[in-house]
Amino acid sequence: MDAKGTAEQLCKYLSGINEINRCRIYGSIADNSYDEYSDMDIEIDVSGTDNSIFVTKIPEIMSEKYNVVFFDYAPSMAPEKYIVSAAVSSDHPFLIADICCLATPHCTTLSKEDLSALNNRYDHILKLFTANLKHYIRGAECRDDMKKMFRRIFKDSAQILDEKEMLNLVYSWLQDNSDSHYDAYLNALGKYL
Repeated sequence: MDAKGTAEQLCKYLSGINEINRCRIYGSIADNSYDEYSDMDIEIDVSGTDNSIFVTKIPEIMSEKYNVVFFDYAPSMAPEKYIVSAAVSSDHPFLIADICCLATPHCTTLSKEDLSALNNRYDHILKLFTANLKHYIRGAECRDDMKKMFRRIFKDSAQILDEKEMLNLVYSWLQDNSDSHYDAYLNALGKYL
């Protein structure tokens, strides 16, 4: 299962939902610069519907077809953009769909706080961990983001820890606070540490 094929299947599925007028792939998959760590950037147009409310329906819609590991909203983007991330494979942990929900006119019914309240803390940390691991593997500068993630769990300063140490400690926290639903996904992530 690769990102391009999965994104195309996902777009085909989403295009069949009544409220969705258009679905398109953008980002690295669209410009053919993706790799095995790339997420799937998907934009849906639900004009005629409140896009801020519709984004909250995406987890249920996705769960009807996919065995989704986690969902996580992007409150920092709201109300300018409404995005939800969904990990769609336990075996391929970087297959994450970032679904941006647009409409004309753009609705701003839900605030950052509203979306934050919908997020599950464990899933949010898991999304942050997966993104930071991807950046670390690629050799990108991600120390500041890792420190933010680390402090969300441990509250301690991560100044003296290197990136690998922070990843390992957060991974241990994820394992210790997991239930069986996440086992295969965590095992797949562990292969990259």
